[in-house]
Amino acid sequence: MAGPRLRAAFALEKIYDGIYIKDALQFDGLSPKDARLMEQIVYGCVRHRSYLDSIVNRYVRNHKRLETMIRYILQIGLYQIRFLDRVPAHAAVDEAVRSAKKIANVGAAGLVNGVLRAILREKEKAFRIVEKDPVRRLSIQYSFPEEWVRHFQPILKEETEAFFRALSKPAPLTVRPVGIDRDTLAHMLEAVGYSSKPSPASDIALDIADPWGLFSGDAFRSGAFYVQDAASMHVVELFTPDRDARALDLCAAPGGKSFQMAEIFASVDAFDVSPARLAIMNENIERLQIQNVHTQVNNALKPVRDTSYDRILLDAPCSGFGLIRRKPEIKWRVRTEDLKDLARVQRKMLENAYGALSRGGELVYSTCTVTLEENEGVLQSFLSDHPECTLKGGGERFWPHKRHTDGFSMACIVRKE
Repeated sequence: MAGPRLRAAFALEKIYDGIYIKDALQFDGLSPKDARLMEQIVYGCVRHRSYLDSIVNRYVRNHKRLETMIRYILQIGLYQIRFLDRVPAHAAVDEAVRSAKKIANVGAAGLVNGVLRAILREKEKAFRIVEKDPVRRLSIQYSFPEEWVRHFQPILKEETEAFFRALSKPAPLTVRPVGIDRDTLAHMLEAVGYSSKPSPASDIALDIADPWGLFSGDAFRSGAFYVQDAASMHVVELFTPDRDARALDLCAAPGGKSFQMAEIFASVDAFDVSPARLAIMNENIERLQIQNVHTQVNNALKPVRDTSYDRILLDAPCSGFGLIRRKPEIKWRVRTEDLKDLARVQRKMLENAYGALSRGGELVYSTCTVTLEENEGVLQSFLSDHPECTLKGGGERFWPHKRHTDGFSMACIVRKE
């Protein structure tokens, strides 16, 4: 049976073929300790891909001809040496050589051994970034495609590095208590070994640094919390609460915002195009014992038949750039050239959402990204076509390097009476 490191290499192969990390991780037959190691390695290698590759390329003479799986094995060994203090360097090298022997010839195993030991002999030199060009340096240091560095530099200017640094770090798990305050939830979690602290961006949320095994515990099963980033929680706070209001969440799954809306509105219709994601949402509705959220399969690209909703949320499908702390594979999949097409889809969805809004109603448009094209661009286009609408209080943006949250953008549109 393959160990955690070789499994990590196979997982990387799947991820770069288009599978999401959570779907590529297969823990069957691994001990909890090895499963955690595998998960940490996979996330780390995807998160630091450009940086690790830049080192591998300096130490492998014909790196362009390097076999893909051997490259992944080198990345895995190098990641442990560079970032995992708890793994002895000699163990990282030995395991990498062992992995290479299992899937390739003796020559490949020798190359892995030679490269990693050469790096060990001169770690300080090997780990140093030698690139002088500022765009290229940021691209390597924080492992982002150069096109994204160029995209955000004119917008963020001197904050560009802080932005990419924040996105390159793993995010804590943020949870929202249900029916209890966060101090009570913190004590519940502490009693079973989970350390938490108040989220800096929310008065009610908790951040959990190491949530391994949390979802098999009593606190989760009893419905004491659900997972939701603090920036995501703020989206629903843009609405004016109304216990008599009928609400619609147009792209609802997995449901965090719908559940939050259920606390301030009479009823919430939760639509989503994915039956599988709605099935998970329904499980959470049952776990949390929520009575006033009703799910339905529906495509937001089609008009909504009911046109009498008082409050509507469109958390539109987007580039997901604000979620890269949690899903680092996103940065290797979304291109800047995709933004125009994404904005076109979002604009159509926003028009359909507006068609279901009653006079005097509120429509919140949000995305889990920070690009201007998917936010200001979409809103400006909509408002120019609908002079009968206004923005309540302007829009808001959560930058990861400023608010220590996921990247989110949001605005509340009010339809005149």
